[in-house]
Amino acid sequence: MAKILEYLRTAPAPLIDPSKPFLPGPPSPQLPLNPILYLTLAVDSIAPLFRIRQIRGIAGGGAALPIPSPLAQRQRRREAITWILEAAEKRRDNQLSHRIANEIIAIAEGKSSVWLKRAAIHKQATVSRANIRRASQQRRGRKQ
Repeated sequence: MAKILEYLRTAPAPLIDPSKPFLPGPPSPQLPLNPILYLTLAVDSIAPLFRIRQIRGIAGGGAALPIPSPLAQRQRRREAITWILEAAEKRRDNQLSHRIANEIIAIAEGKSSVWLKRAAIHKQATVSRANIRRASQQRRGRKQ
């Protein structure tokens, strides 16, 4: 972790993309001065708000319906860190710490593939939110 924070501290300031919803914080030239805040803002910015669960039997015939469920902050951060590590594994740098730090910089600049993953989950949650009512009725034992 110390190597990641040191790399973030010595890297140039990110050029933040205004189209990506990076959480508000200090101006980008000040981010390398506080790498822990830099890391926290990056993780919280890409953390998903929902998890999509596939529940079978609600639609009838054994078909599974996607049901969005909200995540607590700790769950959100864990998912975001998992995504960062997966994206960092695909990078070509030699050291793992450099790959992770470069991925965090890419998140701040809006160039990471993690933003697309987050957008896809939120879009699917929006589309499947009508299934929540069906799932709650199924749990109560009502049939429609």
